[in-house]
Amino acid sequence: MHLFLDTSAVIPLLLQEVHTPSALKAIAQADRLFAWRWMQVEAEAALARRRATPAAWYEWRQLAASIHWLELNESSFPALCAFNRPLRLRAADAGHLFVFDRAITVVPELHLVTFDDEMTEAAQTLGLPCIA
Repeated sequence: MHLFLDTSAVIPLLLQEVHTPSALKAIAQADRLFAWRWMQVEAEAALARRRATPAAWYEWRQLAASIHWLELNESSFPALCAFNRPLRLRAADAGHLFVFDRAITVVPELHLVTFDDEMTEAAQTLGLPCIA
């Protein structure tokens, strides 16, 4: 299975959280991992703010090296804004879902992994495959 990870799916892999068991179960099924490049900024900010251990940072570097990073060009911003108007997601969440929505057209077996309730609801509204 190919998985697209947002930040809410990655942090429980690195730090003990309520969603850690579900995140570990999802990642165990993964053949390939994908994410929007901005998730790197979010994940590192979360680790820094929570004063993660060196072991967590090491795990992050290992995980980040295994992710196929997807970019979002500035020319896509108008389409992203239009995509998000009916969904009303926070900015980064809109970006994650927009990139996933575009990626699934190229990798049809891709599944979104998120533990963010608003993003889960938006993905379901759009009929996108989601593991939450």
